[in-house]
Amino acid sequence: MEFSCDKVVSLHDMETRQQRKDNYHHEAAGLQQRINRMKARGRQFVTGEIASFLSLIAFIATITLSESELLKAAEGVLAAVMAVCYIIIRNKDTKNSRRITELEQLLRAYQQEAAALDGDFAAFDDGERYIDSHHPFTYDMDIFGKESLYQRINRTVTTLGAGRLAESLSRVDRHKTIQEIERYHEAINTLAAPDLSDWRMRFISCGVKGKIDTDAILLSLPQLQKITIPHYLSGRGIKVAASLLSVGLIASIIAAIYQLVNPMLPILWVFVNFLLVAGLAGSYLNRMLTVGNKLRNEMQPLMRVIRLIDEIEPGHSTLIKEDVDQLKEAVSSFEMLTDIVETLILRTSDAYKFFADAFCLRGFFLANKFCSWRAMASSNLTVWIDAVTDLDALVSMAQMRYNHPEAGSATIIDESQEGDPVYYEAQGLWHPFLGAKAVRNDFSIRDGNFYIVTGANMAGKSTFLRALGVNYILAMNGMPVFAKKLTVSRFKLFSSMRTSDDLSHGISYFNAELLRLQQLLKFIEQTDSSRDPTPYHTLLILDEILKGTNSLDKLNGSRMFLRAITRKPVAGVIATHDLELAKMEQESPQFHNWCFEIALGTDVTYPYKITPGVAKNQNATYLLSNILRNFAKK
Repeated sequence: MEFSCDKVVSLHDMETRQQRKDNYHHEAAGLQQRINRMKARGRQFVTGEIASFLSLIAFIATITLSESELLKAAEGVLAAVMAVCYIIIRNKDTKNSRRITELEQLLRAYQQEAAALDGDFAAFDDGERYIDSHHPFTYDMDIFGKESLYQRINRTVTTLGAGRLAESLSRVDRHKTIQEIERYHEAINTLAAPDLSDWRMRFISCGVKGKIDTDAILLSLPQLQKITIPHYLSGRGIKVAASLLSVGLIASIIAAIYQLVNPMLPILWVFVNFLLVAGLAGSYLNRMLTVGNKLRNEMQPLMRVIRLIDEIEPGHSTLIKEDVDQLKEAVSSFEMLTDIVETLILRTSDAYKFFADAFCLRGFFLANKFCSWRAMASSNLTVWIDAVTDLDALVSMAQMRYNHPEAGSATIIDESQEGDPVYYEAQGLWHPFLGAKAVRNDFSIRDGNFYIVTGANMAGKSTFLRALGVNYILAMNGMPVFAKKLTVSRFKLFSSMRTSDDLSHGISYFNAELLRLQQLLKFIEQTDSSRDPTPYHTLLILDEILKGTNSLDKLNGSRMFLRAITRKPVAGVIATHDLELAKMEQESPQFHNWCFEIALGTDVTYPYKITPGVAKNQNATYLLSNILRNFAKK
């Protein structure tokens, strides 16, 4: 069985990368114009609010001065009209302000994407918290940290989405079946379609001011569910009673104005209503508020994300369809919860709480609404949050797909059927960090074989090794690969390229190297009996074995190490400056020599092309002699 990315139409034919950058700038300019117009409209709304409010006060004042009952009635009607006008204008102003905020976030998202295509990723989360020098490959492959692969891909808007993306880039040891990789690939390409560009950018804009703390939401929701609400607050009867009490109060106020009842009646009614809510529901509302405070900054942006997801047409992607179908059920639930949380926060104002409970018995309605929400959502909350998390990570991967139409296709083969547990066949491979200046190389790796790569300093050895690893990680996640064509099997990956000392723990550089090699050997021996009774085969990517010792000791130790692991289920690519190590090709057909040759003339020329054989030219002495020659002239 095999899965080929060639099943999906290439995006490269639709737009070039430069066209996409130009599009980002064009959209940003259009958004700025819209924002300016809406801000001007907002100033008009403020003027209208002030005028209608002052008119309302004026008509109320004239009612007390007028002697004619007919005139009082007319002024009362005009006061009511002004009150309605104020409410309408105020609501429009609020919506306009909210829309301006959303558009400003969208503008920032477009500006950040344009900057990213120019090589500036500073605006994006770099995942430094995920750096682990003991991980099998992420530390060496620059997966996390400043200017890392994670930072270049990451557009997640939730904390759990950021973690899901980090987990995907950290695990390639057959944790996904070929069918799962295919599902991810289909989903990524569906979301990367050019006609979804606007949707994708609106989604990404939800996180430009900071990630939605879905971890906090998951921790808080069970606390909300545990709050016990008495039965009398959850039934329909409390809503009927609260409505009657509210209507009765309004009727008593009108009657008092026209001197039909004692003015003390509506005053007493106000306090009775307020005390009823405080006595029967106050303690439960306070418990809800304690949890609601933890959600106050998360629910509105999360609701915005869920509404956006509800707009998606999943196309042929079963993965997106599953997530979207789950979240269609969540829309009304999260809208209700958002309204509950926002109302709870309003109740932190004593003035609001008094008037809302005294005149409308709002606390009863709020407790009743909370009971309805809990009955609707209790069993599905974690499933819904997981669906948001999954789509959040997929949107980041899709944005990378869209931004890199030059990236190529990958084919994943079933190693159990092909009989080659480690299979890596690349045509036109390059490192994704290098962009247009990258030199592309062809290279093949087969199980049980070892490829010794020699070359001068700065000739391209380390970058090439990282290109092998990074593109494999991308392929295992269904993402675009930076190669004309890449065919791989599924295997484990282990690298040792960036060993460092740890003086705080008394670990020297050489000792750190030994510990890393010991970790490598344990890694090779690992099995996963739950999924496969045989050891996983491993690709080793090593840069200068035993750098921390003298040349002869290093050579002997490297030979001993490589001879030992040839008997294990591994393949390896080993970069070295030690040309003597290349003689292992003469000992065994398992070893193959490759090199990055340089040309020495008036200047050093770096072709960055890998070719069979052993490097002949070195540049350290040549470059140093030039420095000393210039020094001697001074």
